[in-house]
Amino acid sequence: MRSERGMRTFGAWRSAALATALLAAPAGGQTVDGALDGIERPAAPGDPVRTAEIDQRTAEIGATLRCPICRQQSVAESSARIAREMQDVIRTMLMEGRTAEEIEAYFVEAYGPWILLKPRAEGMNLIVYAGPGLAFLLGGFLVARRIRRGRSRDDEERVEPTAPDRLRKADRRWIEAAIKES
Repeated sequence: MRSERGMRTFGAWRSAALATALLAAPAGGQTVDGALDGIERPAAPGDPVRTAEIDQRTAEIGATLRCPICRQQSVAESSARIAREMQDVIRTMLMEGRTAEEIEAYFVEAYGPWILLKPRAEGMNLIVYAGPGLAFLLGGFLVARRIRRGRSRDDEERVEPTAPDRLRKADRRWIEAAIKES
């Protein structure tokens, strides 16, 4: 019985506190600390919101870098010790205010361009990007050429409809060669 009364008292206290807070809010859409409602304050260092944002950006940048040990996984996916250390370096650099491009440049300088999971389209890497398209075009050209040649051979080998025997020229040549041999 007593716990039920305590719960009613807590519920009443909570409702009263909420009503007081709503009535005490200043008019004009401002909060107690002077910031306008709907506009976010910059997060303080160590704030969980800032930490979550940095963790998200760390994961995004880590997803573009190759793990030096695993080689088929990104730094964000790998559980290798060096990948965790690289994530710590990324996080530290982000907290210092460096951009994603600066961080990638740091790792490219340290490990070389192979550290990037998606190579840049410059120099010899252009082969990686242009090669499949060029191979597709070349294959299409060769197939079209083969089809045209086949049609022209069929046209050559056809006998005119007025000819008494309707043999193809290739068949006629084979028969004539067989007759000469005998």
